[in-house]
This record gives sequence, structure tokens and C-alpha cells, in this order.
Amino acid sequence: MDKKILSSLLAFSFGCGMVYAQTAEIGTWAGFRKGAASFTFDDGAPSHVSDAGPMFKKYGYKATFNVVYNWNPDWNGFQGLANEGHEIASHSNSHGNNMSGEEASSKTNIGGRIKQKYGIITVAYPNCNVPNESAVKQNYIVGRICNGSWKGMNDEMGKDGPSNWAQTPATMTGDEGQLKTTNDFTGRMQKVIQSNGWAAFLTHGFQGKQNGNANYSPTDINAIDGALKWAQQNDKDIWVAPMGFVAMYIKERNASKAEASTSGGNITVKLTHNIKDNISDYDYPLSLRVKYSGSTANVTQAGAKLESKIDGGYVYFDAVPNEGDIVIAGEGGSGPIPESSSSVEIPQTSSSNTPVSSSSRNNPWGQSSSSATNPWGPNPWGPQSSSTTALTAETVDFSAVAVYRTADNYIEVSGAKGMPITVYNHMGQVIRTTRGLGMVQKVFSGAKGKYLVKVGNKTFKVSL
Repeated sequence: MDKKILSSLLAFSFGCGMVYAQTAEIGTWAGFRKGAASFTFDDGAPSHVSDAGPMFKKYGYKATFNVVYNWNPDWNGFQGLANEGHEIASHSNSHGNNMSGEEASSKTNIGGRIKQKYGIITVAYPNCNVPNESAVKQNYIVGRICNGSWKGMNDEMGKDGPSNWAQTPATMTGDEGQLKTTNDFTGRMQKVIQSNGWAAFLTHGFQGKQNGNANYSPTDINAIDGALKWAQQNDKDIWVAPMGFVAMYIKERNASKAEASTSGGNITVKLTHNIKDNISDYDYPLSLRVKYSGSTANVTQAGAKLESKIDGGYVYFDAVPNEGDIVIAGEGGSGPIPESSSSVEIPQTSSSNTPVSSSSRNNPWGQSSSSATNPWGPNPWGPQSSSTTALTAETVDFSAVAVYRTADNYIEVSGAKGMPITVYNHMGQVIRTTRGLGMVQKVFSGAKGKYLVKVGNKTFKVSL
């Protein structure tokens, strides 16, 4: 997965203390996913409020709804969708053949009826005809056309979006479109997962529903329902979000700098960009990760606590550019990893007393898989799976000394009376030392990942 490496790896000193440069990375997509998808709906149909809204709510995702001002859509209904986090966008004042001359006024008119955090930042052109591009770029972050293939472009975009933000493609769905079935939608999402790209979909009304003026190329609502269900099941790989939000993320990601340093046991990250303009403050949260060896962390931005997750030797969090310093402080863990520090050597015995070869000491788990997995897990903006599977106690060794992973996700040790116990993280760094008490004892609980537990002269591998 492409990520933006944003700082050097050199250490330098200031006075009596040491300040280490850190590596901070911005995810290509939110939650360090592999691809993005946006569902857009044109014409402000009644079914968008009555049917699409509840369907997206069921799966925890958000969409873009493009309304025509003079058609007097259900303003209360669309305001309700905006309140739930959906994006309401412009589809012109009058839905004429070409909306030239309405670029600014439709933004103002619709913005006067709909109040939402980021304002009216997206426009979708009626009849897919591009109006005055200069006026579009002066008023919107992104202008949407129809199928890219109709204009000699690809229907899907790369990680940096379209080559021209006034001509952002979206594939038509329904009777007259290319996407008719759930498999059609999921095939496009699978494609952008493979390419780290972005796919957008254009839907009007739904078959058999109250569509008002949105009667062109009706789509089977079950096809979209199935696509959202698939996205939820693959949430670690695909980010589903409104078109304007994805556009903001891309522009911020490409313009931002994340400079991190370590001092006094804390990491400070400065996340900044200079692209604020009359259209937007570009204050959509970006996903970051920083190397970290602690078991817990307190992450704040300008003193406000941020949600965070520790996994695989990194701390992950979302932060808004230009909103103040981000501070990562340990809470009982061993704290940040200075880039110049050396890691503890991995013990050279395995659970079968087989020596670990010198070539694998820095990675006791063997070669990593070539297929990347998302360290975030389920989407912080999207749904969590409602089903959970309890872990049963898992015996790693059945000799006198045994190491277990319990159902409540602790590492337990038994039969280790008087023996030294050391827990290492996947980077080979010591995160806990204690001594066996001659009874079953809990020795560690922390972030999801792989650990080595050395008891006396035996070493066990455990996954949490």
C-alpha cells in the first residue's frame, strides 16, 4: 500500500536531552485502507430520503445526494440526511442542458437551505455536460461528470483522483448504465482495492420506488444493498465515503506535511498544509501512524483526546491538519521508539528448543506475507461487524511450563514458579518482565499482534 513517508530518520541532540526525528506516515486512504468508493445520487428523489437513507444507515455508510434547487426537493428530509453525515451537493438550479451561469448561484441557493459541516463543495452536472470549468473550480472542490469512458478516460481513478477535478468520473448504474447487479458494483470495488484507487457510482432513482423527476435509468435497490453489505464485510480494505469527503482527503493528503520528533518520552507530530482557500478550510481528518513500542498511549491534538489504536509497532490515529500539535504520551508502556535506537535481541530458542537462525532473529515470525492487511480493522467512520467470536483458552505448550492466550485476551503463564518471565513485542523489544509465582498468572494484555514469551530458557509464540 502506498503511504507518504514524511520525515527523516536521523537523530540529533539539543542541549542536555535527545530529540529524535520520527517517521510519520499518512494513509493513502482513511484507516490505511487499500481503495475508496463513493455512491452518488442525482435529482433529489423522494426515494433518496425514504429508501437510500435507511439503507445506508443500516450499514453505517454515507453517500452524496445531488439536488436541483428549483425542483424543490424534500428539504427537511435532505437536511436530515446531512445531519446524519451524508453530503448534500449541487445538481444545478434548473437542470437545463448545461448549467453554465448557475455554478455559483446553485451553490448559494442550496447552501441557504442545507446546513452541513463542509458546505456545498461538490457539483454534479445535469446531462453530464461540463459547464464553465473556471467557475466550477472557483466554487467547488470537485465537479462530477458521468462515465469517464464516455470522454475517453478510465471509469476508475487512481489514488490521486482525476487529472482534472472539474471532470471527476462516476459510472452510471441502472437500466441504462453499466452497473446493474451487486456483482457489478463489487467488481469495481475489488478493482480499486487492487489498484489503490477510487471508484464513484452515479444512481438516479430506484426501480419501483417514488422517484419524482429522477426517473432515468432506475436501479435495483437490492443491487446497492448487496454492494454495501459486501463493503461492510470488506471494510478493512475499502473506504466508502461521500465524493466531496474523498476529494478533500486526497487534496489534503497530497499537500500535508507530518513532522514528528521524540523528546522527554513523548512524540510530537506537527500536521500542516497551506491549501486553505475561499471554498474550504480543508479540515477533513487524515489517518496517520507513528512508530511506537508502548502497550498503551494517550494521543491528543491541541489538548483534545484523539481515538487511537496500537498495532504492529505503530500507534494509529486520525487528526486534522493545522489544528495544533499532536502529542503521543505513554500510559504505562515503554513509549516511543527512537529511530536510532537498537532493539533487544530476540531470544534464540523457540518453543521446541530449536535455535532461531541469525537471519531471522529480527523477525521471529518468519517472512511477512506479501498481501498487506489493514492495521485499523473496521472503519472508524463506517460499520463494525455485529458478530464476535470469543477466543477459547489456547495452550501453546503442554509441558510443566505452559503459556496460554485466554478468552479475555490475556497472556497467562503456569508452572513457572521462580522462573524469570519476559514478554517481547514483534520487534524484539522487552515490554514486560516478571517472575513466576507457581500458579496461573496473567502476565500481559495489550494490542493485537504477535508476542514472544520467554520463561526460563524456553520461548513461546503467542498471538493476541
